[in-house]
This record gives sequence, structure tokens and C-alpha cells, in this order.
Amino acid sequence: MMQDEKYILVDSEETLANLLLDLKNFDMAAVDTEADSMYHYTARLCLIQITIGEHHYIVDPLCGLDLQPLFKARAMQTLIFHGADYDLRLLWQTYGFAPKYIFDTMLAAKILGEQHLGLADLVREYFGDELKKENQRADWTIRPLPLEMCEYAIHDTFYLHELCAILVEKLQAAGRMNWLTEQCNALIEHAKNPAPPKKDPWRIPGSNVFSPCGLNILKYLWEWREKQAEELDRPPYKVMPSELMLAIVRHAVQIMPEVKLDHLPKLPRNFKDERLDSFVNMLQTAFAVPESDWPERLPKAPPPPVVPNSDLLSVLKQWRDDKAAQLGVEVALLANKAQLIWLAAPGNMPWETRYEEAKLQNWQREIWNEILRENLPTAKRVGDPD
Repeated sequence: MMQDEKYILVDSEETLANLLLDLKNFDMAAVDTEADSMYHYTARLCLIQITIGEHHYIVDPLCGLDLQPLFKARAMQTLIFHGADYDLRLLWQTYGFAPKYIFDTMLAAKILGEQHLGLADLVREYFGDELKKENQRADWTIRPLPLEMCEYAIHDTFYLHELCAILVEKLQAAGRMNWLTEQCNALIEHAKNPAPPKKDPWRIPGSNVFSPCGLNILKYLWEWREKQAEELDRPPYKVMPSELMLAIVRHAVQIMPEVKLDHLPKLPRNFKDERLDSFVNMLQTAFAVPESDWPERLPKAPPPPVVPNSDLLSVLKQWRDDKAAQLGVEVALLANKAQLIWLAAPGNMPWETRYEEAKLQNWQREIWNEILRENLPTAKRVGDPD
């Protein structure tokens, strides 16, 4: 059980050298990160927690150290995470670093059919301990770091080595180790190849009901909020939540071409003086944009890349659900909705081609081959291709 475990704060050349020396004695490390997206405009990597053996390190990325030697250490090439997706993306964006191998304990628990996937849930289940939650929403840019925040931070890596060992044994017994390996490799590749930035990010959820007039106002309002947030170094939603933006647009289209603040929803209390003047000027500028320059409403959701055979889709969905129940896992683990649509594509497309189009991993293909072998006579009856 975890008590008040000691940790080593890495914020100097000396402590970094000691960490690098210690890493030479190990083949893998348990890692977690902390960022500050809730308090600042741009998310920054604020902490890297590393557990090796019985030593717990808290690396401070904000202290100006060159951390590239850390990421070249052998033990940092095989990492244990819990919920690795965000950590991997943050490490890649900040340092261009991605490990060669990872073991994600959350993914492992999911593959094993665990009902509760949070780290606190798994620690409670396997170790009977309760993880602290007091600093989940803390500002990790605070320096010097308070003692209680450091103690909270090491909780996220303290149990990962032992938890990994337990889950490896269970995965091997279930014959699912290859499932996790492929899933983890995909996470690494996803972090290294992020999706391109969203086009027209000002088109926030709920905005496509607006007319071009409303969309024009929203565009100016969104850009104004971004500028304010950057100047204040605060997350945009703390300057103005998206729900208020949508409400302002709904009222603003009714009062054009004159800005009447008493006809708008109640603004935040700090909207006064220069900020209020800036807000009013932004609306006046938006109202003055000629109609020919208003952005168009987007078409409704584009059609899917393939229209499935509805009979086959229904049958495949039932087969998937039955197999997932038999294996004790979530149905989406075997094939999500988009993947099912590709599997149920019309025509005589071979199954291997369907697997390719659905981007199924090898272990998923093996499961689907089992499903087809078990149900092939039924598949023939619904016009399933050979």
C-alpha cells in the first residue's frame, strides 16, 4: 500500500544526471505527464513522472533543462502508461519523442473486459488502495511545486509496474497479448501522425443551424475570443464559453445593424472598459461585412464512403455483438460502426479487401475469420460474397 512515498524532483543538471544514471539499470519505465490546458491559452507539458524500480522521479520540463538525453535512455524506449493517448501526443509535440514500445494498462484492462478502466478503479481492485483526487484540476505551472501536488503526481506511476505484471499474466492466459501489442503500436503511430488542424475551427458544435449572417457574426466572435484568450493567457472557454457565443449570435442577428447590449444575453462580469469596447467594436465590424462575404452553411453530413448492404449489416452487427458477449469485451473493440459499414459493403468484395477498407488490425481479422467460419451458412443466405 502506498504511504507518503519519497520522490526526487529533477530540476537541475545534477538531479537529471542522477536520473540518467539510474535509468541505465532498467529496461522499462512507468511514465505519466501533467499539462496545464485548464489554466493557460496554450497547453504546455508541465511534469513528467517516471517510476523505475522503487525510485519515483518528477521531471520539471519548465526549468530550462535539455531533456533530450532523457529520451535517448534505453529504459525510455519501453514505457508503461495508463491511458497513453494524450501523454504520447504531448511528448511528441513538445520533444519529438515517441517510445518504441508501450504497455497501456487502460487498454489492457479494456481488452480483458474489465468493467471499470480508470487507474483509481484498477488500483482499488488489485491493490486495495485509494488514489488521491484532490489535485486533478490543479495548475501544474505553479512553481515551486507544492508538496501535496508532487505527492499526487507520483500516484499516477507508483503502481504501474506491478499492475502491468498482473495484466500481462492475464493477457497471456487469455491469448490476447497480441491484441494489446497492435493497439499500443497504433497509439504510437497516431501520436506521430496527428490529424491535420480542423478547417474553419470557428464552426463550433451547434453552429450549423445558423444562417450565413449568423455564421459571419460567429466567425468574428470566435476570432475575437481567441485573441482575448491569447492576450490573457487563458483557455478560450474561460473568456467566453461556447454556449454563450451561440446565444450571442442568436440575438445579434435580430439587432443588426445596431449593437444593442441590452438586447444580448448577459455578458461575463469582467466585460467592461477596454474589453467591452473591444467586444462592441468586433460586433460592429461583423455587422458591416457585406452579405456577399458571409460564409456559407456547410452541407449536411456527407454521405458515408460506402452504402452498406442493410441485410448484411444487420447480420454482421448481431454476429459481432454475440462474439463480444462470448469474449466478454465491448462490442466496439471488435468493430466500431464505421468499420461495420465497410464490412457490409455491397457487391462481391473479398473479405480481405473489406478488412483493409475497415482498417481492422490483425487480431480483429482473426476474430472475424472465426465469426465467418461459425456463421458462414447464414452469411450465404444474406448474399454474403465468397
